[in-house]
Amino acid sequence: MVHITKRILTFSEWQILSKIMAISIISVALLILVILGYFMPLAEQKMLAGKKEGLKNVVDTTYGMFQEYADLIREGKISKAEAKKQFARRIRPLRFSENSYFWINDMDSTMVMHPIMPELEGLNLNDRKDSRGNLLFQDFLRISKAHGAGYVDYMWAKAGKEKPVPKLSYVRLYEPWGWILGSGIYIDDVYEDINQLRLFLLTSVALFATLTITLAVFIGTGITRPLKKVISGLQDIAGGKGRAGLTKRIAITSIDEIGLLSTEFNSLMDAINSLAVFKNVIEEDDSLDEVYQRLGDLFTQMIGIPRCFIFQVISSKSKLELTYPGRFDQEGMMCNQLILDDNTLCKAKRTGHVITSTRFPAICRQFKPEAKEHHYCIPIMVGGATVAVVQCLFPKQDSQTEVKARETKLFKAEQYINESLAVIETKRLMNSLKDAALIDPLTGLYNRRYLQEYTEKIVAGVLRRGKSIGLIMCDLDYFKQVNDTYGHHAGDLVLKETARTIAQNVRDSDIVIRFGGEEFLVVLLDINDGESIDIAEKIRLKVQQVKFKLPDGVIQKTISLGASEFPKDTDTLWSCIKYADVALYRAKEEGRNRCVRFLTEMWTEDQI
Repeated sequence: MVHITKRILTFSEWQILSKIMAISIISVALLILVILGYFMPLAEQKMLAGKKEGLKNVVDTTYGMFQEYADLIREGKISKAEAKKQFARRIRPLRFSENSYFWINDMDSTMVMHPIMPELEGLNLNDRKDSRGNLLFQDFLRISKAHGAGYVDYMWAKAGKEKPVPKLSYVRLYEPWGWILGSGIYIDDVYEDINQLRLFLLTSVALFATLTITLAVFIGTGITRPLKKVISGLQDIAGGKGRAGLTKRIAITSIDEIGLLSTEFNSLMDAINSLAVFKNVIEEDDSLDEVYQRLGDLFTQMIGIPRCFIFQVISSKSKLELTYPGRFDQEGMMCNQLILDDNTLCKAKRTGHVITSTRFPAICRQFKPEAKEHHYCIPIMVGGATVAVVQCLFPKQDSQTEVKARETKLFKAEQYINESLAVIETKRLMNSLKDAALIDPLTGLYNRRYLQEYTEKIVAGVLRRGKSIGLIMCDLDYFKQVNDTYGHHAGDLVLKETARTIAQNVRDSDIVIRFGGEEFLVVLLDINDGESIDIAEKIRLKVQQVKFKLPDGVIQKTISLGASEFPKDTDTLWSCIKYADVALYRAKEEGRNRCVRFLTEMWTEDQI
């Protein structure tokens, strides 16, 4: 009787191809489980939370414009009724996605402004119900009264559609006007994005699984093929074939690459995890500037790129703005500063291609020829347009080791840039809304809020470079007479032309601010001692020559100016601004139409 014994082979007895296939299949299966069971739900949750937070952010940012008009009302520049009209007209065209818009209703549930359904404007909607029977406008009022702001979900039809669909809105009450500002997102739009994410992840997982198993077969076959030849040779010797002597030895070394494969796989997962963590971090940053600062710090501190500059494209002004290391740190630039005033001079921005001197030394004419560094300029592309340029600088060392190290660093940098594109696109939209709150709507100059926000950066950059800041406070003489004689419209024309004249007579790197009413503040960066009073005199003469063309004729105005310098006059910028104001009033007292440099004896105890 023949006994046939079957036993299960231990793992050490498996063929190498079977080992590779088994480990590959198990690894892919675990990865799929982790992605489908953890990362996909987490990504969906993050997307929902991000959409909701994004909705709140755009409403809060737009809400900030109320303060701008409150300031204008307080200063007597416009009436409350006119401020309401301008505010409503200003936000009517704002959109932050295809189906998202802003509306305004008052505390009586009367629709003040609705850009999609203007027929609702002026109607009392207190009893308006959605298809679920919810009194949505009463909900808006309840949430606003109770908390000042909050979310409300209800049913509402999209523009051009009749069937209501679920919608989530965020509303916020501005008590001085009794207005409720709101905006919303349609839930089906959110889930459409989530479904696209699911499809992308599933496709990626399927593709990854296919490629991994195919690679396992390829690697396993590559290992087992030479081993089979060795085994075949041994079998020939054992079977008496050939003429090999009995003393012949064949050293067989196990070439098992499973350990190496595991190490490389772990490195890949670490890289993917690092990119994912970085993206999560920048998604939570407040502004686009913070994202660029974090990218720059990562390039120089973690990746090891010696020097890095990031230029943001300002399309509305055809300029570049130095965002990293800081917009006021232009001294270390290796590019001609003309690119800041005309972004078409930047070859990377203009072409949308990587521009590097490592392949052709004089490829960019704007890069200083005396520079002792290679440049590698990477355009950041969003929606087919260049929104920023990253410039990496390396010492001119072209040994094989240095070239390989440089290429590795640049490859990592491009990975992080690509991972940041979606976040940059979102932050750019939010940044444009924020910038609107820092611009004076009449003159187009920066307002006082801009100075408050960027004071620390301005001062830090100037002190680091060992330079000075000139401050010139300007005030039109007898401006009230223009309003009283010709009307406020004429006064606005004079203010706008004065703002244009001042801006034209300082450098582009200097900052002109409408400080309030007919007052303007000029911030002169990196000046020499005593230079501010010369520039003030230049402005005075130019304003005196301007002929303001009004509907009722042509008039000319004069301007009084006071100048101070930081840190020569005082060690705080705001105190220095006050000194410039004191000098301005001295110019007024001395007869107007003159420039006065601040002196210590002008500061008296009653001014403290």
